[in-house]
Amino acid sequence: MTNGNILYVGGDEDDRFLVTDALTELGCTNEVINFENGLALIDYLRKTTEKPFFILCDLHLPQMSGLELKELINSDDGLKRRTIPFIFLSDSVHPKDVDAAYMSLVQGFYVKAKTYEGLKKQLAAICEYWDLATLPGEPS
Repeated sequence: MTNGNILYVGGDEDDRFLVTDALTELGCTNEVINFENGLALIDYLRKTTEKPFFILCDLHLPQMSGLELKELINSDDGLKRRTIPFIFLSDSVHPKDVDAAYMSLVQGFYVKAKTYEGLKKQLAAICEYWDLATLPGEPS
């Protein structure tokens, strides 16, 4: 897979374990770095020059919503120019939230599968898509 860490924001401790475990079972060699909230992610991104593989984010987060997090990234020119794919993976979704997410230029929105096997299937599709995609600043 493409180099770079997978940054996962949100969910509770069980969700973070399941996502990390599912990616490991899929053979994903990218390190998964978990964040409890959006402020921790922003702090991390501002301190590193690393290019993450993608950001996977819950819609419902403590301190700020996933939508507010995405808007914060969009409003920070330095973070926005890093063109890090941002994908929502959330348990409960209202159509207005999906609309708002895509208006904020999110690259994907998934309703979290109800089963572990379903979650693995979703994560496999996300990883394969971004592994094959060409992003700005990458050789084509």
